[in-house]
Amino acid sequence: MSASVFRPRLAPGRRALIAATALAAGLIAPQVAGVPQAGAQDAPATNAPKPAKKTARHHPAHAHRAHTAAVAAPAVAPVAEPPATTAVATSQSQTGGSESIVVRAQRRLVRERNAPSAVTELGQADISQTGIQGSVATLLRNAPSVYVYQQGIGNNEPVLSIRGVRGLEVAQTLDGVPMQDLQYGGSGSYLSNAISGPFNLDQISGVSILPGVAYPNQNTFGTIGGTVAYSSLRPDDKRSATLSGSVGSFGTWQEAVELQSGKLDNILGGALGTGVDAPSMMVKYSNMQTKGFVDYTPARYNNLYFAFDKPYNQGTSKFQATVIYNTGSGLFTPEPIPEPYTQAYGTYANYSPDEEFMRQNNDYFTLMLNNDSYINDWLSAGVTAFYRYSDTTTQTYANPEIFGPNGEPGSVTVGGASPFNQTIAGFGEQGLYGPGNIFYDPQVYTYDGSTAACPADVTARWAAAGQVSPCGYNAQYTTQHTDTYGIRPRLTITPPRVWGIDNTIQIGSLIAKSTSPAMRTYAGSTPDVGANPANLVSGYDGGTQRTIYQGFAQDRIDFLHNTLHVTPGVTLEGTDSSDLGSKIFDGTPSASLLATDYCQAGNPCLTGAYKAHKWDREWLPFLNVSYDFDKLVPALRGLSVYGSMGQSALFAPVSDFGPSLIGTPPSASIVHMYEGGIKYDTSRVALSLDYFYQHVERDFGYFSYQSGPLAGESFYTNNGQREMKGIEGAVKWQVTPDFQLSGNFSKTLAKYLATSLGYVTVQEDQFGIVQRGTPVTGVPDWIASMSATYAHRNTFLRDDNASIRFTGQYTGRQHTSYDLDGFTNVGALPGVGPFGSYNYYNVTSGATTYDPNGGIAPFMVFLLDANYTLPVKGVGPLHQLGFNLNIYNLFNQHFHQYYYKQVSPSSCGTFSSGPFAGQAISNYGCSPQFADSLPGEPFAVTFTVSAKF
Repeated sequence: MSASVFRPRLAPGRRALIAATALAAGLIAPQVAGVPQAGAQDAPATNAPKPAKKTARHHPAHAHRAHTAAVAAPAVAPVAEPPATTAVATSQSQTGGSESIVVRAQRRLVRERNAPSAVTELGQADISQTGIQGSVATLLRNAPSVYVYQQGIGNNEPVLSIRGVRGLEVAQTLDGVPMQDLQYGGSGSYLSNAISGPFNLDQISGVSILPGVAYPNQNTFGTIGGTVAYSSLRPDDKRSATLSGSVGSFGTWQEAVELQSGKLDNILGGALGTGVDAPSMMVKYSNMQTKGFVDYTPARYNNLYFAFDKPYNQGTSKFQATVIYNTGSGLFTPEPIPEPYTQAYGTYANYSPDEEFMRQNNDYFTLMLNNDSYINDWLSAGVTAFYRYSDTTTQTYANPEIFGPNGEPGSVTVGGASPFNQTIAGFGEQGLYGPGNIFYDPQVYTYDGSTAACPADVTARWAAAGQVSPCGYNAQYTTQHTDTYGIRPRLTITPPRVWGIDNTIQIGSLIAKSTSPAMRTYAGSTPDVGANPANLVSGYDGGTQRTIYQGFAQDRIDFLHNTLHVTPGVTLEGTDSSDLGSKIFDGTPSASLLATDYCQAGNPCLTGAYKAHKWDREWLPFLNVSYDFDKLVPALRGLSVYGSMGQSALFAPVSDFGPSLIGTPPSASIVHMYEGGIKYDTSRVALSLDYFYQHVERDFGYFSYQSGPLAGESFYTNNGQREMKGIEGAVKWQVTPDFQLSGNFSKTLAKYLATSLGYVTVQEDQFGIVQRGTPVTGVPDWIASMSATYAHRNTFLRDDNASIRFTGQYTGRQHTSYDLDGFTNVGALPGVGPFGSYNYYNVTSGATTYDPNGGIAPFMVFLLDANYTLPVKGVGPLHQLGFNLNIYNLFNQHFHQYYYKQVSPSSCGTFSSGPFAGQAISNYGCSPQFADSLPGEPFAVTFTVSAKF
């Protein structure tokens, strides 16, 4: 929520006049339907009017009222209100007598806004409060029903849920362009793109959170949890240069520079446009480094941003270009640290890099070209073209001394708890590689697990146990690359009013393609594995691709003097997805491979050509009905009620297109959403309350055998069901022109409706068995946020601005999980076999499921954000200094962000007796269970100084 300025409500005609004047003067920019206006985010509250950007709020008597979101919409600074005659004269002089075009264009933009729904909008005040310690994900914690955590500072492996739906199932857009991975969802395959991201906190102006099922014009591809619609930072009208520097806790510092061209009226003699049609641009660069609040998790981020705006047609249309290049590198913990270890060495202890580490380097590039054109009173058109790529290299290492055969302790085992390491040896799978084993291919995968660097005691210990040494498989290097490109055309049609009924028809489409070569994995024994072809163990050739086709249509129909709004819509989504390669395990071996002496000797030769291809298509209806009470009961002015229902689809990740024991890849998962709410919006008070129900069918499931006769095999299912239901509320009260109170809350119940294989945790780092009637783990039952904001101008000096915001964030109890032992009957599992069979044991051993005796206790974290801007005169080009003090976890609350119990895998040998004698013991069948936890960030402070020239 944002600080705003109390101001009297204006008569409808006067509001329209001010809006038209501001548009003609370039004080506000045309909006694209469904995208928050750049520059209309939180400006510092003041007690004296000054010219600034402003969006007009219209009463239904004249045009559609802009409803506040579930969290009150960001405030804007006031515009000085000249006499009406002056306003008209100014508008006419600047537009050459075309005032009617400007007024009609602005009126159409107001008509294009969607009717009320449970949307939350966050702006600059929320971004400032999040600070450089946070990310574009942790920013969302200021909205109801959103839980976010991350293990590091900056954009560092964030995990989120919205209404109990996992972040990988939620779509993200930047200016309407889909920014989630189109092949996998979210940030991509597991543990990829963990550090930095395609856009950063200092590259956006705000965000709209649309939970559940958004309007078709905002419901981008691939989501069953809603859309998080970010708005990019846009150029200012005034020329400036800003330098800033930040220093904070845990060795964190940042330096940044921002250059604003202002309106380029005189470039090329005005050939590029003048006045409201003049172009503007900006460039911004920042570099941040941190040591991290968890030991041995340093990170570095470099962010480069360029934006260009070119209005035309008297400012009613606009072309925009945006270029972003971000990089991130650092160490992070792929799994929470075992509690016995942190109890022995400290809450934020971590294994040293000479024991184990995971390092990642990421590059992200984004190019967006957008044009929105006002054609006439009845038609506007827009088109966006985009290209994105991401490069990820991941280096993982474990000292071979940390492993022990048959679950025996290693060098860093404490209290029976060993680290869960993300290497081949860490999963106890080294016996599946090398000559004579299922993943070996004498033509391309010829790595034999070189043990030259293996300590003698490790070799002897594993040989004595009769097992394959982890050496040579205790380090690995992976490479990933993804290209995504597409186009998003759209039309808005506003035909003349007929019988007092208005129609606002929007149609559009999204056509995009995402491609990735096969993820290459190289194994070794020392940290510097590198991309050596002799060490290749998977990902020889081929890759995955997904082409998406999406089309939507919606019609907002306004009845009864613009008080009853009905918006039906439909979306058609289709995908063409494939996974292929010539050397994939469980593919069809080539004749040349089978003819080798190695295969002729009877060794397993199981890699070969494979291709999975599937078309998917889903029709997704939507309906919203809302009513404004303004005309019916004048005393209820500002009161609206609404209801929505709709469907949305999430298509199976391309990883589910690999060879499967079950057969064809799963079909799309579908959510059915129903919500209803009430909103009350006046100049001083905004209230909202809603109820939601979401039912997910055809939920995805997955299992991969790591031991036994089916080792290496996988299957992908579509049998799960979930439901999420709850209430959400928000309030904003402008107590005085300088003081605001705000808050929101949500209550969520998320549970499974069918027993099936599935990802059990919100992070999707634990797959196992979900049981009918059990809760989704990692979803807080209650979430609340409360803020008090004071903002004042002329506090100490004339024209200075001071603001302070104090916020408390409450997180309720969360359910947690544990690992099964393989001998517990959890009910029938399709395709697995009966309880008591070896396959049932192998599938359920180590499988994660809900822990009825677990849980994370509620906690509350307090934040403080203070800003002061000081005008400077007589010091050369310097004209403003800014100071910011940002404190997270003010009272140093200790809490768990994430917690569960698990078994670390190991190489476990075979059963010596019993019904499974001679069969392989599951890799999760010989180690003790222990608790893992990811601690929350302790007290942290950041101080920033900026100088504006």
